[in-house]
Amino acid sequence: MEGGAGLMAASADERTLVWCTGISGSQRTDYVNEAAEAIRAEGRSCLVIDIGDLLEQVPEHLKVGTSRTELLDGNEDLLRLHRSYALQNMLRMIEETEADVVLVSTHACFMRNGRLMPGLDMHFIKEHFAGRISAFVTVVLDTPDVWRALAQRPEWAGRLRLAEVALWRDFEVALTRMLAEYEGAPFYLLARRDPAEGLARLTRRPPAPSAYLSYPITAILQSGSTALIEGARTLAARLRDEAGLVVFDPLSIEDLPQTKEGVSPGDASAEDESGTPPISAEMEHEAEPYLVSHTVATDLQLIDQADMVIVYYPTDKVSPGVFTEMSHARDRRKPLYLCEFPGAPERVSPFLGLFHTASFETVDVLIEHLLSEQRAD
Repeated sequence: MEGGAGLMAASADERTLVWCTGISGSQRTDYVNEAAEAIRAEGRSCLVIDIGDLLEQVPEHLKVGTSRTELLDGNEDLLRLHRSYALQNMLRMIEETEADVVLVSTHACFMRNGRLMPGLDMHFIKEHFAGRISAFVTVVLDTPDVWRALAQRPEWAGRLRLAEVALWRDFEVALTRMLAEYEGAPFYLLARRDPAEGLARLTRRPPAPSAYLSYPITAILQSGSTALIEGARTLAARLRDEAGLVVFDPLSIEDLPQTKEGVSPGDASAEDESGTPPISAEMEHEAEPYLVSHTVATDLQLIDQADMVIVYYPTDKVSPGVFTEMSHARDRRKPLYLCEFPGAPERVSPFLGLFHTASFETVDVLIEHLLSEQRAD
């Protein structure tokens, strides 16, 4: 649905319905609202439905507790009762709206007090939304930042360790992706730090083209050159602004302490100005296996959901990560473009030739190629 489509009311068949999940503290609600504003700026109408807000609207004679979070500490039947009321209201809103795009903001699951609880009513989705959901999205933020955000909320303070937050996010992603596969709809993992305009572009019909930006993060961080990091970020911005791509940038999720320190310098272990307690070395050590595993899985998921892979390699240092990503992209039959690769295009190894589609000496030439391909389509 292109920019001018919002000038006319969308029928139910034409409407784009996106199911957006994300754990507490991930800033999912802010991201979804920013995406809605970007959709409206394109001339399309957009309705945001926040299931948490609908839970607050349960009639007083049915309400249990003073906040939605209290429902997680009681009988799960009460949670189901409140959720059923909220979902019926959501269904009514979707049936009545004339918006071109509907963004539903909710949870896939909850982790609290060592217990994992479902955040979805699968029967309700199957009965009322089978074949109607255009895409599923999970919004993610750095695990340490989520832990700090929850530590500042009275209802969450002291409830979760860093490792539990990491596990919660993994479950949130896995359940949402599983639901997308069941429904035969695309799944996108979207970083809160990336522009929400990316989600807006993905709601177009057809969606805007997307790219995973691969670059030697560890090698760049070890070099101590912030200029190389800024170069990668500048490339991502140009791909968005000039080529119109949705860009999936792996450094938009800074889970590991060494990555966060290298990209966003500062004492991550110190108490911040809001008084949030520091993340202890014990908690970091406990969470490390999950965060390392998640970093690899996230990058491969970002490749899977992208239309192409762009390798930015402004260094002669060897990066096992980049070559692993190139191999994965080849296995998934993704077009792969090299940009500023050492020796390219004249002296690219014949083995490297097995992986890449084309090589470009400069960013300008790469962007011109991408634009010419879009014009050809």
